[in-house]
Amino acid sequence: MEWISTAGNVLLYVPFILFLFVYALTYKSQKRKALGIAADVTAFLLFFSVPASIELLFGFEVQPFILMAALLFAIFLLIREWKTQKELEVIKFLRKVWRICFLALSAIYAVTWLAGLIFLAIQSFR
Repeated sequence: MEWISTAGNVLLYVPFILFLFVYALTYKSQKRKALGIAADVTAFLLFFSVPASIELLFGFEVQPFILMAALLFAIFLLIREWKTQKELEVIKFLRKVWRICFLALSAIYAVTWLAGLIFLAIQSFR
């Protein structure tokens, strides 16, 4: 049962392994939707991975702030959509918010990863 814990930790700290795995699985059957499906699955994992990585590297607890930012962004986007559209399509709206969260969390994860590499390089040359 230790392999389950190890696999969970690897996916938590390297979520793009899951992205590549889901993309490869869905590409044959749904070529046009494979990227979106992989992004949707990985976005869920990124909500846990980004705070865990930041906490591991810098010691800050940021998960409540990330969740609050995502919620506030969704509310802001909902108000904007409500004022510009006649009818709000809920599924399209949720998909849009979820994919924007994927892009934002991916960017934060990449910056965190790069900062961690720089931090480790600086410490190794001391």
